[in-house]
Amino acid sequence: MLKNVGIHKYENGYVKKAKHFDLLTKEEYATIIYHRVNNFVVDNKRIMNPVDKLEKDCFFLWIDNPKGEMVACVRVRPPHIAYEYKGRQYNVWDKAWIIDPYVSLFPVPEFKEAKAFIWTPEWVARVSGSSNSIMDMYEDTHGILNFFAKHMPGLKYLGTEPDEYGFDGYKWVYEPSPSEVEMPIIRKFIESQTKSEYTAAATLTT
Repeated sequence: MLKNVGIHKYENGYVKKAKHFDLLTKEEYATIIYHRVNNFVVDNKRIMNPVDKLEKDCFFLWIDNPKGEMVACVRVRPPHIAYEYKGRQYNVWDKAWIIDPYVSLFPVPEFKEAKAFIWTPEWVARVSGSSNSIMDMYEDTHGILNFFAKHMPGLKYLGTEPDEYGFDGYKWVYEPSPSEVEMPIIRKFIESQTKSEYTAAATLTT
């Protein structure tokens, strides 16, 4: 599985990167967790654990500003560790935070002042073969996505489910290609990862 997913250098000095957990430095991961705690627990007063056991199998896509400081990040769960929701088992984008007003979630014309944006579905497709994705949002970001949906074809609201801590989770999907087209691709990816994990476990026991 591809682990060093991509890097994009904007002419304005911002840099976008995406890597698997295995390739993160201790400093990079510490920064991710620090801002995640600040966003979910401190600023938004949610009683929750912002870290879970899935971290080691995920990818992280982030933005560095011209000073080299990480100013935005989102975690991407590939399909083999994602949940199924309404017949979809896509990549899951979650645990996102942004601390720079010049970084936008999506590349839409209404955010002309944005110097960088997080949304890069083609990078997700490099890993799993499909750019179709589900996004877990809380109430504040749900409102933001209602705005973006007017400008982003394929982006739509699926429904609301409480998370393990009792907070309402608003599930959005980015579906530029129908599920009946993408799910065979995703199932093939899931099978490849299951086979790799089985082979690795068998090697350890011999």
